[in-house]
Amino acid sequence: MGITVGYLLSQDYFKDFTVIAGQNGLNREIQGVTVWDCPDCFKWTLGKELVITNGYSIIHEEDYCKHLSAETVRSFAALVIKKGRYLDTVPQKLIDLFDSQNVPIITAPYCVAYMEFINQINVAVMNYAIAQLSVNLNTKYTTSNRNYKVQKIQQLLRTVEQEMSFPAAIYDVFEEKAYYSSQNFVKTSEAYGLSMEDYWNPVLPHTCHTLCDCIHMMRYRLLNGEAAHEPRISWLTIPILVDRVPQAYFCVMESRRFMDFYDEYFMRFAFMVLRGIYEQIAVARDACNIGFENLIHMALEGREEDFNKLSDQADQLGIPLDQPYIYVLLRHDHDTYDIRSRRSEMIELFHQCALDRVGRLAFLSREEGILVLEPQKMSFEQLRSLPALIEEYRLKLSRKFEGVIWTFSFSREEKELSCLAECVAKCRKIMRIGRLSNPDDRILDYDRIGILTWLDIPDSELDSLLAPLCELRREGKNKDLLQTLRVYLECNMNYSLTAEKLFVNINTIRRRIEKINELIDIDWDNYMERIKIGLLVQFLQ
Repeated sequence: MGITVGYLLSQDYFKDFTVIAGQNGLNREIQGVTVWDCPDCFKWTLGKELVITNGYSIIHEEDYCKHLSAETVRSFAALVIKKGRYLDTVPQKLIDLFDSQNVPIITAPYCVAYMEFINQINVAVMNYAIAQLSVNLNTKYTTSNRNYKVQKIQQLLRTVEQEMSFPAAIYDVFEEKAYYSSQNFVKTSEAYGLSMEDYWNPVLPHTCHTLCDCIHMMRYRLLNGEAAHEPRISWLTIPILVDRVPQAYFCVMESRRFMDFYDEYFMRFAFMVLRGIYEQIAVARDACNIGFENLIHMALEGREEDFNKLSDQADQLGIPLDQPYIYVLLRHDHDTYDIRSRRSEMIELFHQCALDRVGRLAFLSREEGILVLEPQKMSFEQLRSLPALIEEYRLKLSRKFEGVIWTFSFSREEKELSCLAECVAKCRKIMRIGRLSNPDDRILDYDRIGILTWLDIPDSELDSLLAPLCELRREGKNKDLLQTLRVYLECNMNYSLTAEKLFVNINTIRRRIEKINELIDIDWDNYMERIKIGLLVQFLQ
């Protein structure tokens, strides 16, 4: 991205600068500034520079024009001569040469300091970048956060490619979706075998150079297999962070040409706009989460007089009350831990999971929260592997909050929000029974626990009923007794079938049953006694 010579001269600071040659070249683009202080300095120019000089080389080198071939002159954006120090009059042969190539010669007042002059060029570039981003992004948007973000991103990317002539892309981490300024980015990626993740974590041989530490702006360059030190392609990437969590990656492809200083300038401005967009979305998302949580608490209370209020709030959040949902209860075991005080961190971790795209999180109390999932947004595979999706979130919580044990319970039954209190009660029952029957499990599924959740046994009574069987769970010689008892009952007290299922000798089974009879009193002839023991064993499985 650069500015034209004409745009620069239109700025108030340059009102006393005069064009004396190449008036037809005012549309030439400026992409940098260099100083002409020796006759052969053009050996080190890159092209499109605004060349400034006090005329020393011109006045002291009779053959200065031999360094200025037509090709060299055409590479300039313009030549600015500070008159009065060495030159009172610009040589006509210099004017004619620049006129022939439509490259402007501009005279600057004697009092102008180089530093101030260059700073004003940078100010003009900065103002132009701001103006272009403001004009292209100043449109009306729909009220949906998602639409707002998508429209802003798409317009910004188009502006980046239009102004910089480099294709750009943004990869949204949570949506797992890439947005492109045009298909040029996609075609280049395909040509070099690059996936989106390669733009911030390349696996092919590459070099990496930091352009800006504070925003983590990096330049990556792929290397040729045949010529390891020659770049094949390069790009610039900046992560967009909110509370140190990557929300997206902003990438601009350089292909075989590096950006100039002003391009990097523009990219930084575009990044600041993008970060603002994602911060706004994060704030709106947090506000939406609070509104959703209030809706959940209102639905849990289930008072008829609040139905209209509940309906209005659901409409504002875009949540249909008559739509079925799947409910997942989460709970921690820490005595003094209040998850509501770590709300932002827990929600941010949730946004990093696949569940974020099919549901929402709300907090019920200091130790409980609930995930409300929309099954109509889930594929058959996601519904089938729901425990694995929940496990992704559980692992993130466990890594973030050391020493805290998280347990989840759920039923695949789909019910409307009006049935929320009933569903939460069921999940709590699954949690309670599951912790007894499957104490090592952290994802408790109603389908696995089944009929045990139908039993409404008070905790005090259940503990006393389970006390004798707990002897069978002790370590040492008794560690296989509980499993043996369970299989023995399943096999209708048949020693041979039990031995076959457990892959042990039948005499081993006999000895274990004898040991069980020593530890607990069981009336094997009593059918109801056997049913009771069978159910209790399930609690301790």
